[in-house]
Amino acid sequence: MRWLDGLLPASPLNAETAMAGEAYRPLHRLYDFPATPTPAALPVCFDLSCSSVKRVSLPEAQWRRVIEHLALPAPDPGTEREQIHRAIAEMERVTGGLAGTADGRAGDFSGFGNPRPQIDCIDESSNTITYLTLIERADLLRWHDVQPRAHRGYLLFGGWPHYTALIREHGTGRQWVVDLWFRDNGDLPNVMGLQTWEDGWRPAGFFF
Repeated sequence: MRWLDGLLPASPLNAETAMAGEAYRPLHRLYDFPATPTPAALPVCFDLSCSSVKRVSLPEAQWRRVIEHLALPAPDPGTEREQIHRAIAEMERVTGGLAGTADGRAGDFSGFGNPRPQIDCIDESSNTITYLTLIERADLLRWHDVQPRAHRGYLLFGGWPHYTALIREHGTGRQWVVDLWFRDNGDLPNVMGLQTWEDGWRPAGFFF
């Protein structure tokens, strides 16, 4: 089952690193992503564990809709996380229309049986880190930097595996997840402290 590939821990061959340009690569396959994503060359993952990747080009007007959420300098890290919260949701709405993933549903299984691309947490975390990297390279993050994705659980031991995008707060070093997997395409992501997420946080009543 190819969708299980991305649920296994990364091997040394494809393990993620903190090197520049590596953070947003898919977990289990090293696609020829651009080393520095731009609005004109933006990969979007879907079909479970980045089995499909579509390159899209954001029109200037749509890119401006994204970055307007970060246009005003944030006075503190909390304000910037709220800006990120809204910018990432806008980015997913824009890329969803361009890549054909606009009907993506929360979780892994809620969309099965429907004629739409499936999007799992590998896809979501890859896309979110791509979007965050794009925003970071536009010098729009003042209080945070983008980190390699976070992981919790394993397929056989320790609960169902799950991956998410991650940012680090300057000064304190505190890490925050930006998790789109629990949301339908274009909804606001869940942003919370890494420890809370690692402790198994999920929305009440959420299954997969």
